[in-house]
Amino acid sequence: MFTVNNFNGDFMKHYKHSYTELAKIGRRYYGDTNFCSVLAVAVVADISYGKAFHAYKREGRRIRTGTRQMMQHQVLNQFKLKSERDYDKTAIYSGKTLNSVLTACKRWTGRYLVYVRGHVLAVRDGVCEDWTAEGSRRRVIAIYKVS
Repeated sequence: MFTVNNFNGDFMKHYKHSYTELAKIGRRYYGDTNFCSVLAVAVVADISYGKAFHAYKREGRRIRTGTRQMMQHQVLNQFKLKSERDYDKTAIYSGKTLNSVLTACKRWTGRYLVYVRGHVLAVRDGVCEDWTAEGSRRRVIAIYKVS
C-alpha cells in the first residue's frame, strides 16, 4: 500500500510495508541478505526496498553485507530525514534486553531506530517491524528518533 504526497512540488510515493513483505522483496528480487539496515531505513522513511537498496549502494554498501551506523545516517540524509539520539529512551533502555523495549515501544509515537550489537530494527508508531518482534535477549545499545 502506498500514498502519494506533494513536498515542495516533488511527488514521492510513501510505502507502508511490513518487515515480512520487505524481506521477501529483498531476497527474491535483489538476492540480498544481511539487510536489516536496508529494511529499517525503508520502514522509517516510508520508501520501497528498491529505493533504500540503491541509496545504500550509492554509499558503498556491497550486496549481502551489513553496514555501519554512520552509513545508515548518511542514507537517511539522502531522503532529507534526520536521526537524533533519543537520550531519554537510551538512558532508560541501554543495557536492557530487546524484550523490554518491545513491550514499552507500543506506547511510542513516531519512528525510531533501535540498535543492538550487530543489528538494527525499526519501530514505527509503536509497531516493531523486524524479525525480533517475537522477542530477543540482545542488549540495547542506542535508540535514535527519525524526523
